[in-house]
Amino acid sequence: MFKQAELSAEQLHRRKKIDHWIYVVGMHALLIIFSIIFVFPLFWMLSVSLQTQAEMMTTVGFWDQLIPNSWRFLNYVDVFHEIPFMRYFLNSAIVTVACLIGTIASSSVVAYAFSRLRWPGREAIFNIMLATIMLPSFVLIVPTFRMYSTLGLVDTWFPLILPSFLGGGATNVLLIQQFYKTVPQELSEAAKIDGAGHLKIWSTIMLPLCKPVIATVAIFTFLFTWNDFMNPLIYINDSNLYTLSLGIKAFQSQSGVEWGYLMAASVISMIPALLVFIFAQKYFVEGVKMTGLKS
Repeated sequence: MFKQAELSAEQLHRRKKIDHWIYVVGMHALLIIFSIIFVFPLFWMLSVSLQTQAEMMTTVGFWDQLIPNSWRFLNYVDVFHEIPFMRYFLNSAIVTVACLIGTIASSSVVAYAFSRLRWPGREAIFNIMLATIMLPSFVLIVPTFRMYSTLGLVDTWFPLILPSFLGGGATNVLLIQQFYKTVPQELSEAAKIDGAGHLKIWSTIMLPLCKPVIATVAIFTFLFTWNDFMNPLIYINDSNLYTLSLGIKAFQSQSGVEWGYLMAASVISMIPALLVFIFAQKYFVEGVKMTGLKS
């Protein structure tokens, strides 16, 4: 009887071990499959960026297009000669840096006002701000364009940069405000006793303690601004002011698409965003985790 019970316990342990390995293998298989699905477009883009236009037009079948025959690395050099690539790159850098400064400064100040200050109508205005998150962005395209057109700001960078200095976006304000709530109120009270004002508290206490969420907002802002195509398309007509996402559209014309140059330019334009995410991902993950700790 004792041996039978010991045997059944051993069988149960072995069964649990087998079930555990089946679960681990199944989860890893799913992760590998989904990873391939997400990475495949990037692989295809790299492959096309190394092909000639003639090869793209003459190859038959999907798999023939997937592996280059010529491996033309000169596509990455030619994009700098076919279009003023460096000018577009610099334009994107200027607009992105300006939006980063404006978004971080304004959204952190607004979040401080909502989380630390007491003033009439604060809750109502905060709820109105949150409601704007649910408003589709395309609804505001026409009235916003007419506003900037009336002000004479079309065909300048002001429509791209100015909104970042006027609040920084409701989502960014909400992220930073939730992080501010994790900072003990006693720190602010102690600073007030020492004679510090709200500007001093915000700049010397709140911002240094909130580096993770600031990094998160910075990454989101960088990715959106650097890759933004719609807003430059609407407001910019002068080719000297084109951002990179709009400038590489020059490889698309009525006569066709120069796929090799287009994909090579896309790969180069993607590098800054990848570098920013790689070096700031620790702060990004920490910021996302910390924003939901306290309501």
